[in-house]
Amino acid sequence: MAGGYVGRLLNVDLTRRKISIEGLDEALARRYIGGSGLAARFIYDRVSPAIDPFAPENLLVFMTGPLTGTLSPSSGRYAACAKSPLTGTWGESHSAGFWGPELKFAGFDGLLITGRSEEPVYLWLEDGVAELRPAQHLWGEGTYETEAALKKELGDEKVKVASIGPAGEKLVRFACIINDMGRAAGRCGMGAVAGSKGLKAVAVRGTRVNSIEAADEALLRGFLKKIYVTIRSHPNVQIYASFGTDGIMEMMHEYGDVPIRYFTVGAWPEGISKLSGEAMAKTILKRTYACFRCPIACGRIVKVQEGPYATAEGMGPEYETVTSLGALCLNDNLESIAKANELCNRLGIDTISTGNVIAFAMECVERELIPGAELGGRKLEWGSPEDILWMISQIGEREGLGHLLGEGVKRASRKIGGGSEAIAMEVKGLEAPMHDPRAFKGLGLQYATSHRGACHLRGEVFLIEQGERIPDLGIHERVDRFPTEGKAWIVATMQNWHDVLDTLILCKFTYLPPASVAALLSIVTGWKMLLPELRDVGERTYNLKRAFSLRCGLDGSEDRLPRRWLEESLNEGGSKGEVVKLDEMLSDYYQVRGWDDRGIPTKERLERLGLALEASDLESLRRR
Repeated sequence: MAGGYVGRLLNVDLTRRKISIEGLDEALARRYIGGSGLAARFIYDRVSPAIDPFAPENLLVFMTGPLTGTLSPSSGRYAACAKSPLTGTWGESHSAGFWGPELKFAGFDGLLITGRSEEPVYLWLEDGVAELRPAQHLWGEGTYETEAALKKELGDEKVKVASIGPAGEKLVRFACIINDMGRAAGRCGMGAVAGSKGLKAVAVRGTRVNSIEAADEALLRGFLKKIYVTIRSHPNVQIYASFGTDGIMEMMHEYGDVPIRYFTVGAWPEGISKLSGEAMAKTILKRTYACFRCPIACGRIVKVQEGPYATAEGMGPEYETVTSLGALCLNDNLESIAKANELCNRLGIDTISTGNVIAFAMECVERELIPGAELGGRKLEWGSPEDILWMISQIGEREGLGHLLGEGVKRASRKIGGGSEAIAMEVKGLEAPMHDPRAFKGLGLQYATSHRGACHLRGEVFLIEQGERIPDLGIHERVDRFPTEGKAWIVATMQNWHDVLDTLILCKFTYLPPASVAALLSIVTGWKMLLPELRDVGERTYNLKRAFSLRCGLDGSEDRLPRRWLEESLNEGGSKGEVVKLDEMLSDYYQVRGWDDRGIPTKERLERLGLALEASDLESLRRR
């Protein structure tokens, strides 16, 4: 087996309580690398697209990549993938921390979990041995409590735990998986998939290995000395190291990118200054946190000492969380956001989706679309920290209005009616993240065509639209953010490249030049993979995920954006007067991709990528 891989996968059938080990085929690994790439291959091959995401037959895949657990920088990540209960199509989520490397130290590249246990269980992996154990005593507990309990039960504080909270148990469709006391595989509802299977947690420990060997360790060590300088010199890395991901708050506000009052207000300087990374550093920050082998340490450990929003010392809110539970809801109380972040983590719900559905509900209340009887005596007012915290608990426990909001904003809007579907900020059922595409037109196209729904991390095109250039990918010139011309090729190129990063798996905050990434992979695996071949892997996995979603019922009509972004401009701020002109970019995008005018990959493009079987599978869709 190539360097960087353990060469083993663990199959778990929860219905039959059967555990087996299969070898990882090296030829397959080279075509899909790892992470969400290999996960997509397994899910496409083993999951019927017709199944309900909560059916036992859904396959929940935890997958690492060849860089995970090696000396490579920022290589502590894993992917969790399945058919999404939120979107009904391809679902993937990623988390960092230390759980991913520990899975490899315990002897496995990935876990493939199917079936449903009659009683709650957790999976215990230690040094190549796997065991299902009862988890009835953990059912109902929060993720922090679950992790602490398992470390005590297993008698080892070095055990790494990935678990779900009450939200996952109660099938909140955007429930997440939490590891390392606050790192989240947040999007697409992977925690709900685990909950539907009766799987409370996966605890892992490797006592014999603390690093995965590369094919050439000496060459890798020498190469790392060079690329660490490259990583630390990037401006964004310097911001994240100094102030965390929230360090970009004021800069992005100047662009008109930060969503305020559910994407209806263009500027809020007095509030934004209270929510910035600099404000966090001056108030609640205790220390920084670095994931496995990370030279950046963008994580923030925070504590609110006293008062109504007092928290334990722990993982602080990232930019997305500060914005979703702050600016999006017109809440400028940073201490309350820290408390809200802790509560979301304990319950196991995605903070992006949570803030989105709460802001949506606030606007519906303002429009008198939600009866007061459903609010439990609350007013659910803009900017109210108490209402936000109450609503988080309601969602996580599936109580009152929270039961409906736990279905996600798309389903909730259809139930509420009264025109609320027009204000629901989602794409393909996935709630929009905290970047407004009216500030970056290419980002709008990225959202519309992302394989998991609205997602800023499946391409990060807004970096290019801020002036970033990546010559290795053919992006040589500075790109303005408002014009639409030429954006289709840039979006497809960046989406493919980010799928490469999600197969390795390498944190996107390293901002390494693609040629350096190809060299790093070659040194670790011994494959000597050049950049063109690696880019083909990205395009192959992107099309494979698209093919899976198409077979699940997706069609080109879902490559769309909410009306608010297309028709409603803001009257102030850095994107004043702008709307997203999606129609000017979408047809070009399909052409660049080699997809037909309905967004279906052509037979020729799929066969060129080595996806002949998938081309055949999609033939019936082309004939409709």
